[in-house]
Amino acid sequence: MRVIRQSPALRLALVLLLWLAVALPVASWAYTRSQLSRAEARGIYDSPEEGMRSRIEAYYAGIERIDILYAGTNSFDGSQPHVWYVIAEVHASSRADSSSLGPRDCDAPGHFFLQTKKGWVFVPEGAFPRIVGFWMNLYDMAGPGRSTPSTDWAPEQPARFCLG
Repeated sequence: MRVIRQSPALRLALVLLLWLAVALPVASWAYTRSQLSRAEARGIYDSPEEGMRSRIEAYYAGIERIDILYAGTNSFDGSQPHVWYVIAEVHASSRADSSSLGPRDCDAPGHFFLQTKKGWVFVPEGAFPRIVGFWMNLYDMAGPGRSTPSTDWAPEQPARFCLG
């Protein structure tokens, strides 16, 4: 006990550790809850594919074809079955903002979808969806998810998008 009283650096370290032990759980819960609230306000979907199609319909004009190329867990080992990544190919006349698409009037968006207890929600990459997914699981905010893809990457699928 004498060492703690005589060492201001040790006291400061203990205070910082105590503060961190309280602040980290509170901040992580608040950040996760706020990101999920924002995501739910944008829409809750029955599946990640439905969410992707809805986003495509909102952000592209003159849609001719939508192909879901991959819809499955973002973790290689399936450890976060409630965090999915969806990749699609969109053949359309333009984006909704009138900007042009790539070659062959094609674009290949990819988005994260997280399953809450209410359904699947879109979370942009800038909101750190994998980290949100980690905290969702810890704080019992995650839905059950599924570790096997609903649309698996086909072996015959070219490695490059918008070729055909």
